Amino acid sequence: MAVQSTASFVGRDAELALMEGLLADAGAGRGRALLIEGEPGIGKSALLSAGLAAAEPQGLRVLRGQCEEVTQRFPLRAPAQALGVDGLAAWHQRPSAEDPLTTAIGQLAGLVDRLCASGPLVLAIEDLHWADETSLLLWERLSRAATRLPLLLVATRRPVPVRPELDRLRHELIDSGGTVVVLDGIAEPEVVKLATERLGSAPGPRLSRLLASTAGNPLYIGELLRSQTDKAERVADVPQETVGWLARVIADRLDFLSAPTRDTLRTAAVLGPDFSVAELATVAGESPAALAGAVDEALAAGVVEADGAGLRFRHGLIRRSLHETMPTALRAALYQHAAQALIAAGAPVQRVAALVVPVLAEAEGWEAGWIAENAAALAARVPESAAGLLEHALARLDGADPRRADVEDRLLAVAFRLGLDEQAERMARDIVVIGTDRAGRAAWFLGSTLLRAGRREEAVTVLADAAEHAVPLWRARGAALRSTALVGRAGSDEARQAAERARTEGQRLADPLTTAQALYTRSVLRTLTHDFDGALATTDEILALADGNEELVDLRLAVLGDRSAVLMALDRFTEAEATAREARTSAERSARPRAVGALRTRIAELHYATGRWDDALAELEPVPGVPDSVRLPGAGQALRALIAGQRDDWGEASRQLAALCDRRVLDERAVDSAGILRAWALEAEHAARPERVVELLMPYLAPDGGERLIDANALLPVLVRAAQECGDLASLRAVARVCAASAKSGQGVELGWCAGMLAGEPAPVLAAASYYRASGRRAALGNTLEDAAVVQAAGGDLTAARATLAEALDVYVALGAEWDARRATARLRPYGVRPGVRGARQRPKNGWQALTGTERRVAELVGQGLTNPEIAGRLLLSRRTVETHVSHILTKLRIRSRREVALHVRPEET
Repeated sequence: MAVQSTASFVGRDAELALMEGLLADAGAGRGRALLIEGEPGIGKSALLSAGLAAAEPQGLRVLRGQCEEVTQRFPLRAPAQALGVDGLAAWHQRPSAEDPLTTAIGQLAGLVDRLCASGPLVLAIEDLHWADETSLLLWERLSRAATRLPLLLVATRRPVPVRPELDRLRHELIDSGGTVVVLDGIAEPEVVKLATERLGSAPGPRLSRLLASTAGNPLYIGELLRSQTDKAERVADVPQETVGWLARVIADRLDFLSAPTRDTLRTAAVLGPDFSVAELATVAGESPAALAGAVDEALAAGVVEADGAGLRFRHGLIRRSLHETMPTALRAALYQHAAQALIAAGAPVQRVAALVVPVLAEAEGWEAGWIAENAAALAARVPESAAGLLEHALARLDGADPRRADVEDRLLAVAFRLGLDEQAERMARDIVVIGTDRAGRAAWFLGSTLLRAGRREEAVTVLADAAEHAVPLWRARGAALRSTALVGRAGSDEARQAAERARTEGQRLADPLTTAQALYTRSVLRTLTHDFDGALATTDEILALADGNEELVDLRLAVLGDRSAVLMALDRFTEAEATAREARTSAERSARPRAVGALRTRIAELHYATGRWDDALAELEPVPGVPDSVRLPGAGQALRALIAGQRDDWGEASRQLAALCDRRVLDERAVDSAGILRAWALEAEHAARPERVVELLMPYLAPDGGERLIDANALLPVLVRAAQECGDLASLRAVARVCAASAKSGQGVELGWCAGMLAGEPAPVLAAASYYRASGRRAALGNTLEDAAVVQAAGGDLTAARATLAEALDVYVALGAEWDARRATARLRPYGVRPGVRGARQRPKNGWQALTGTERRVAELVGQGLTNPEIAGRLLLSRRTVETHVSHILTKLRIRSRREVALHVRPEET
C-alpha cells in the first residue's frame, strides 16, 4: 500500500517513498534503523506520522515514544513507555552483579527481540536530542540488532542542542547500514500549492513574499496561513497587525535556543539579513572567540547559515520576529549603538547607512555630522538611502555650516539620478536664484531635468540665462546641453553650430562631459536626417569617452538607447535588442529608474515592430515599488494605448491616452516620439475622424518637420489613408511632393508604399510588403498588405485583392489585432471582397495555444524546475519580465502553481 501525501503534507514524496520501502523491508524480515533530522518545525513528526500510517495496514505493530527535556534525569523513560514497561525501578532492585542501567538496557533489548518474534515491529522515538545517555545506548544497541530482526527503528532529532554522544551515535548508525534523512525546507512550488489549497485561492504579492521568507519551514508556513482569515487578505495583502502577531508567535518558538544565543541573534537581527562575525563582535563588544558558541548553536539550529565569508538568517521570518518583538526604544538604541560602533571600526558608509536609515525619526542628532562628512560617498554608493539621509542632515545643519552647500549639491545630484524630477527642479531653481559659483552646476541639472521632461524651450532659456554667471567648466557644459535642447526647433543649423562650438570648448578644457554632450547633439541630428551610419560612428565616439567615467553614466545610457533605435531603423533587430538590454541592466545596477523606463520602452518598441506584442506589454508592465513620479516615458504609455486600440480594447486604450494627456508631451514628441502621434491618430481613426488624423500628422510634412522625428516616414501611410478617406486633396498633393522629392534619396520604404497608394499602383505597395516580410516587421507588414489589397480592389483585380487581404488578416490574427482586421474587411467590403474562412479565425484566449512564443519558452523552463532568476539568465530577460510572463502563463492555462505548468508543456515543445 503506497504512502500518499495529502493537502496538508506536501513536498515530502521522496522521504515518504523511502519510509514505504523500509516498512516493506521490515515486514519481510529485513530491519533497518532510520534517523530523521531537521530544525524545529521542519516536519519531522509530520513525516513520521504520515509514513507510519501505512504500517499497521501492512501488519506491522507500531510502538511510539517521545523524549522530553524535563525527563532527561529519568533513564530510559521514553523507550520504556513506548514498550509498555512501567516498573524499571523494580527491575533495578533485582540482585545482579551488573550495573542496574546496563541490566535494564539488556532487558528492554530482550523485550524488543520477543516482540519481533511475534511479528514485524516499528519502534519510533521522537526528539532523540532530549534523550538521556542510557536511552542513547539502548538505541545504539537496537540499531545494530535491527538488521537481523523484522524491526524498523525510527528516531527524530533536532541539531540543537549539540551533543557529542548524538553525533557519535549518528556516525555509528551510518557505518552499520542505517539511514539518515536530513529534512530541508519545502520547495517553492510546493509552498505555493500548499498555500493555494489551504486558502482556496492563490496567495497575493505580500503574502507570497512572506511565504518565501519562511525558507520552506512548514511550521512557519502553517502559522502564516492560519493568520489569514479573510479571503481578500489571502489574495491581495497581509495586514500589518497579522505580521506583528506572527513575529511574536515565531519568537516564542525560539525557546529551544539558549539565552546567550537568542541575545546574540537579536543583535544580529539589527545588523540585517546578512552580517559578518567581525561586525557582530564589534557591536556586541565581544571578541569573535567569545561568540563562537552562540554562532555554532545558531548554525546547527539552521537559524543562520554560511554566506561566503559571512552569515545570513536562513529564515526571514525569524529575523523579522527577533527584530519586531524588541521594544521600539530598545531597537532604536541598538541601531544607533551598532552604527556608532561600526563607524568607530571604520566600516564602509553603505553598511552604516543601512543602520542609520531605519531610525532617522528617533535619531539623537550625532548622525547629521556623519552624513555631512560622508555625503559624497553616500551619494555615489547608496543613492536610494542617500536621498533620505541627506534630506535629514540638511534639515539639521545650521545655515552657516560650511558643509551645508555640499550636502545640498549632493542631494540635487541624487534626486536627479533617482528620477525625482520635481524635487530636483525645485532644488536647482533655489540654487540658481542665489547666483553663486554653484549656480552653473545647478543650472546644468535644471536644464537636464527639463530636457528629460520634454520641456526643451524652458531648458534653452535656463541654460542661456545661467551662462553669464557660471564658471568656465559649467558654462561649457551648459552650452553643450543647450545644443541638445535646440534639437527639434525648425531647422537644425542652430543646434549643429552650437554643438560644434561646445565641442571645441570641451576639447580645450579637456572635459569629457562637454565633449560627449556636444557629440550627442551631433548623433541625434544625424539620426533625424537618416544618416544612420554617421550616427552610429558618433555614438562609438561618445561611448569611448564615457567608458569608466561616472559623470557620463546618464549620457551613456541615453546613447545606448538611441543606438538601439538606430539599429532598429536599420532592421538590425538582434543587435538593437542586445544593446537595449545591456543598457537596461546597467541602468538597474546604477539605480537610474528613469533610464530603466526609457530602455524598457525601447525594448517594447522592438517587440512591437517584430510582432511580439505580448512581450512588449510585459516590458511595459508597471514595476512594483517604483513611485508614480518615475513612470514610463510618454512613448511607453502611447505604445500600450496603441496595442490596446489595435486589439480593439478601447477601454484600456482610452485610459492610457488619458494618462498621457495629463503629462507634458507637446514638446516631448519633438524627437523620437512618433509612437505618441500614432496612438493619437489611431484614436481619431477609431472615432471616424480622418480629418483629425490629417490635422495631427500634417505638421511633420512641413520643411524640417521630418527632422523632428526619427521615424517620421512611418506616419506617411497613415496620413495618406486618412486624407483619402476625407477627400483632402491638398494634403494628398503635399504628400505626393514629399514622396517625389525624396524618391532619389531612398529614405525609407514607406515612400514607395505611399507613392503606390497615391498613384493607385499596387506594385510599389507590394514591394514594401515584401521588404517588411523579409525584415520581420510584422506590424508594418499587415498594414502594407491591407493597403495593397485596397489598391488592387480599386483597380478591379478582385482575385488578387482577396488573396492579399487574406494574408493581411492572417498577420492581424497572429498579432491579435482585431481592430485592424475589422478595419481591413470594412475597407474592402464596398469592392465586394470578403475575407472568407481565413479571416474569421481568432486567437484563443486560454490554453497552450494562447501562449506567446516567449511564454512557451518560459513555461518549458518552469516545467523543468528552473527558478525565475535562472530563467531570466537563460533567456536574457529581467526577473520582473519573467515574473510577468509566469503570471500570464498561469492565467492562460487556468492553473494555480508552477508545478502544474509541467503538466501542460507539450512533449514536442520540450
